Amino acid sequence: MGGLLLEGGYRVYLRYNYPHRFTFPDSGKGSFGVYNISHWEFDKEFGYVYPPGRTIDQVNIGDGRVVSCDRISVINKFGNIGPVAGDWATAQLKIAVFGDSWTAFHHNGKTWPHFLHEILEKRLGKSVAVMNFGRDGYGVLQMFDLAAAKIPEWKPDITVFAFITDDLTRARFWRTVVGEGDNQRVLTTIDPVAVPSEDRATDTSLLMASATYAWCMRMVTAEEPDEVLERLMDKRRRLLLRPGRQLLVANVWDFKHSFVLDRLLRDDTFWTINRRAPAGMNPRTDLRQYVDDTQFLKDLAKIKESRTDWMLFHLAMSLEIKANHEYRLKRQGTALLESLERVTGKKVLRTTDYIKMPVEQPERMKAAPDDEHPSLWGMNLYADAVSEAMIREGTLAKRLSHEK
Repeated sequence: MGGLLLEGGYRVYLRYNYPHRFTFPDSGKGSFGVYNISHWEFDKEFGYVYPPGRTIDQVNIGDGRVVSCDRISVINKFGNIGPVAGDWATAQLKIAVFGDSWTAFHHNGKTWPHFLHEILEKRLGKSVAVMNFGRDGYGVLQMFDLAAAKIPEWKPDITVFAFITDDLTRARFWRTVVGEGDNQRVLTTIDPVAVPSEDRATDTSLLMASATYAWCMRMVTAEEPDEVLERLMDKRRRLLLRPGRQLLVANVWDFKHSFVLDRLLRDDTFWTINRRAPAGMNPRTDLRQYVDDTQFLKDLAKIKESRTDWMLFHLAMSLEIKANHEYRLKRQGTALLESLERVTGKKVLRTTDYIKMPVEQPERMKAAPDDEHPSLWGMNLYADAVSEAMIREGTLAKRLSHEK
C-alpha cells in the first residue's frame, strides 16, 4: 500500500511540475515556426553542414494565423553561425571553438564566442580572431569529428571544446532534406544516408517552400487563411500524428510502468517513456567510455598531432548554476565524463571554477523562461569564464610565448 501511495503522489507531482510531458501538442492551435528552406544539408562525414551564406524565411504561426515574419541571415560564408569575430588572416591569436547549440545559439548574430573575442582583445591588447564551429544537436563525438578535419585546415593557435552535460551521451546523427517543393521535409536520422527509411528518422523542423517572406507579409493582415496556410496546417497535423510521437506523452493513469522505479533504478523519471522515441529524435549513444569508439580515437590522434593548444570546457546551465553544482549527471554521463578526461589526458575545466559563485538570479542566463539556451547575459558569463580559464590555466601564456 505504501508503494502505491508513493507512486500516486509522485505522479501528481510530475503532472503538476512537468505538464508538457503529459500533453500532446494541439495540431490545430498553439504557436510554432515554419521555414521556407532548411538550415541544414546532408553531409556523411559531419552529419550535416550549414549551407554557406543561406538566407532563410521564417513564418511564425499562432492559433492558425500568421502573426509575424522574419528573415534569417546568420550563416556566414564559411558555413558557421554569425559574422566572423576578427580577421583570421591577420590576427595575432586565432581561436577555434567547437560546441553544440549553446555555442551556435545567437541573438541577432551574436554568440558567446563573439563576446570571447571582445574580452580577449581588451584583456590582451592584441588582435584576436575567433571561429565559431558550433553545431546544433552535436554531442562530444561529433565535435571531435568536425575538429579533426577543421583544425588542420584552419590551424588555430587555441581550440576550445565547449559542451553541456547533455552532450556527453549524444550519439552521432545525420540531417537531410527529402521531397520537393511544399512536400519537402528535413529529417534527423541515425543512419549516414541522404534518403533514410521512415522508421530510422524523425522530422526536425517544419518546411514549406511557399511560406516565403513576401507571402508572410501579405498574410499578417489577411482576415482569412489562404490555400498555402491551409496546406501548411494540414502538413503540420500529419507530421504530428506520425507513428511514435503519441507514445512520448506520459499518462498518469498508465500503470504498466513505474515512474518511481525509473527514477530509482535508471536515474531517469521518464526512462520508459523516452525509450519510445522515434529513431532520430535526440539519439543517444550506448557508450560507457570513449576509448571504445574507434572514430573518436582517430579524431583524437589527429588533434594531438596538430600544433593547436586545446582545452575541454563544460558550460554549466542555469539549473546547475542555481544548484551551485557544476553537473547534473546520470550514471552513464558520469562514466563518460571520467572517460573523456582519461582518454584525452585533459582535465575538463568547469564554469563554476572561473566565475564568482553563487550567481545572483541565475535565471538571467536563459534566453527565455522555457529556453535554457544562453541569453546575452549568459553569453557574457560563458565568455568571461572561458577567457579566465585560458589565462589562469596558462593556455594563453604558453601560446603567446611562442610568438617571441
